[in-house]
Amino acid sequence: MVYTDKEKKEIARSEYSKLNVGEDVLIEKEKKIGYVSEVFGQPPEKDMVTSPQDLEARFLGDISGLNGYIVTDKKITQETRPEDVHEVTVLFEGSEAKFDQNFMGAVDDWVLTDAPTALQISMAKRLGVKTGKTSQLDAASKEVKAAMDRYPNARFKFYAHSLGGLNIQSSLGSLEDKYLDRIDGAYIYEAPNLYPQLSDEEKKQVDKIKYKIYNFIDKRDLVTWEHSEEGNEGVVGTLVRIDSKDAGDLGKQHMWGGYDYKAGYLNVKEESLDDYRLARVKQAKEQLQIKKQALESWKKRGLSGRDHISMDTIQAIRIVESLKEFALIASDYILAVCDFGIADVKGAWDILLASCCSTVSGSRCTESDIVNALAQVGATKETIEMNRITELEKIKKDTLKIKESIFSLSTDIAKGIATVAATDIALASQLQLQW
Repeated sequence: MVYTDKEKKEIARSEYSKLNVGEDVLIEKEKKIGYVSEVFGQPPEKDMVTSPQDLEARFLGDISGLNGYIVTDKKITQETRPEDVHEVTVLFEGSEAKFDQNFMGAVDDWVLTDAPTALQISMAKRLGVKTGKTSQLDAASKEVKAAMDRYPNARFKFYAHSLGGLNIQSSLGSLEDKYLDRIDGAYIYEAPNLYPQLSDEEKKQVDKIKYKIYNFIDKRDLVTWEHSEEGNEGVVGTLVRIDSKDAGDLGKQHMWGGYDYKAGYLNVKEESLDDYRLARVKQAKEQLQIKKQALESWKKRGLSGRDHISMDTIQAIRIVESLKEFALIASDYILAVCDFGIADVKGAWDILLASCCSTVSGSRCTESDIVNALAQVGATKETIEMNRITELEKIKKDTLKIKESIFSLSTDIAKGIATVAATDIALASQLQLQW
């Protein structure tokens, strides 16, 4: 299912709901995300210090304070096989703010996770000194890998806010390539920047899926610290700076209070738009590729046999047609965004060069001197303009090929379904005559 930016925020917000195993996860009271299959953490009434040993366990990291949910597209019952789950949504909850209702949960988050992680990030960024992760971030990484092993055929999405965003950043960095290939998207809201604290190997892993991780920050929110003021480097995922409104309160600002939407889509600051659009285009192209592979697999298995006869012919045709419709909509979106991006970046180098020449007008600097000076800081026609145009043109070309393949495969499969249906009808007629 495709969600708007506003709906994705609501999915993330559901991490703060008190849900039980087996419950539906709904947004806007009608859209079902899935079913709660696992719960991380304990309810407040059970999350208490009952002995000195319990308190010691918390400070030693044996109790992590991790909270959140595993949501699956199928309800887990005795009859449900983990292999039958195809979509999993992981929700990580942010810091517990109600000290009066869940004191130890708040201590786990603020004292034993937030504070030491903030210190670790600062030391890593400013001094180059890195220490081990807190027990909660480590626990999140282990839970994610365990879930991906438990549901081997499922594709995963991640949503988190604040501290939960730190848990996602840590988890994604810990995954090997075979796990990264199964991630559809990760949506992080109002979290500090964990990137400086990650190891070189972890940085390499999150960079591989940079276009699938959306790191939303409102600069009015004090929690979103250690992010760069410009650019998209040195951060887990694609940094999306929100063109926010003043919520009038720091707490409200942190809880999405500054987020503003138009027709369900976020207002994004101008300096983040290009990277945001490029990431979404790459993500959409990947989803097209996944749909194509599914059709190829379907065709390869064949459309004869009792397993296919059992499928309602009309239902099968609808599935094929829906895939064609998805391919048409997705490819049109990708091509339109690419065309816009190409038109937007064309001439950017000439504008920059003219501006620099105007600035030093009257000096002894030649245009060649200015070009050389810009090159020293990595600004060339290639980096400013040509590389992005080449990248977008390649995405357009690849998208058209994938679209054509999906349409061709859909046609072949539809013919196969029709053949099976005709055979089925003929067989039914023979059986009736014999009876």
